[in-house]
Amino acid sequence: MVANGLGRFFMEFVSPDPEALVRALNVRATLDAFRLRPSLGERLIKSHGLELEDVGPESFIEVQRWLNALKDLRETVGPNVLHRVGMAMLKLAEFPPQFDKLDMVLENLDAIYYANHKGDVGHYFTSKRSDGSWEVRCETPYPREFERGATEGLVQRPMFTKDGTYRVEFTDGPPDSDVTCTMVVRAR
Repeated sequence: MVANGLGRFFMEFVSPDPEALVRALNVRATLDAFRLRPSLGERLIKSHGLELEDVGPESFIEVQRWLNALKDLRETVGPNVLHRVGMAMLKLAEFPPQFDKLDMVLENLDAIYYANHKGDVGHYFTSKRSDGSWEVRCETPYPREFERGATEGLVQRPMFTKDGTYRVEFTDGPPDSDVTCTMVVRAR
């Protein structure tokens, strides 16, 4: 559990805002991560009250139901699947045309996060470092494996790799901190 500086506490898999919503296409990424066993993914989604009909492009669902499904996913099949779900989500995500460079996306990561969420669900804090790398500090209720996968999926998007390739250096957040994890994105 971590204090978010506003007197509330972030806990992995617990939304600080019970009314918060997330774009339903993120659930579709979960199903895509189950390519080898799609029925398991569908059962997992349905067990948390998430119906396939609810995952349309403009639909939103409760963040807490999504977090519950991710937690169940970690406990059922392990953290590697959470990593794959995060990667699939960002590899498939649509970006407005003005976000055609990785620097532009990283600079606006928190705004993009809130274009896919409604309510208080934490933040991404990004900064460009003097060596040209980017630091991404995650203060969200999403699991660390998911955050890492999402960042790795982002930097592997073909639209960003045309100018080079990138690597992600991951650091787990300290105990009793607002920070879930920190990643540094570097050109290879």
